[in-house]
Amino acid sequence: MAVRHGKTDTTKPGLLLRGFQVDPARGGERIERLPFLAHGPVDIQLRSPLTFLIGENGSGKTTLLEAIAARCGIRPGGGGSYAETEDDRAATAISRAVDVTYGVRRLKGLFLRADRFAEMMLRAGHLPMPATGEWRAADEQSRGEGVLSLLSARVDASEGLLYLLDEPETGLSPQRQMALLCLLHELHRDGRSQALVATHSPILMSHPGCDLLWIDEDGINRRPLADIPHWRDMNRFMRDPDTALHRLLD
Repeated sequence: MAVRHGKTDTTKPGLLLRGFQVDPARGGERIERLPFLAHGPVDIQLRSPLTFLIGENGSGKTTLLEAIAARCGIRPGGGGSYAETEDDRAATAISRAVDVTYGVRRLKGLFLRADRFAEMMLRAGHLPMPATGEWRAADEQSRGEGVLSLLSARVDASEGLLYLLDEPETGLSPQRQMALLCLLHELHRDGRSQALVATHSPILMSHPGCDLLWIDEDGINRRPLADIPHWRDMNRFMRDPDTALHRLLD
């Protein structure tokens, strides 16, 4: 595992993960095809306990998040560290091109990957329902209920964890997305944990204390909320749906 301990004036003290770097020169053909590496290496210093990674489908968000998880030794859904041989799998091959910078000596975390969620819930046992507190088998809950139950249980445990979340809003109603936003706010306010979240949700990315990283063919760059296309387009649509639909369907 390659780990770099750099210094930066912009990194907030106490972050579990202080930054990550991706160098396509250390990877293979699959890495070279990633749009955000079209102009060479990227070096990101994290500044907030809550960071959202945002981009269009196919921009490389999930691939990058999984590579960071592999470098941090965090399996999807928890468990032991990645074995070195797992870097040979296509899904984690990009991790050879990734370095991470830790803020702590011993890092614990949870990697919630969208396409492995059902498998994770089979192993989770019983969890309290977020709305009622009733304990129910995790795999008997809907995906939306399961996401909130799983994250609520972890956040309430008050353990310092690095949460790597891949589109956790999938399957959540707007109201449940707001509940998830409240959970992420608790994590942000507590200060012991940290979350790096790949998302398409304008609701989640509206958190006032978060850092927004936009990923596209120009690399990975910080943007204010008003300059995030997902949020801007949805805001325009909701303010005047008749005009938006006329332009879209005409």
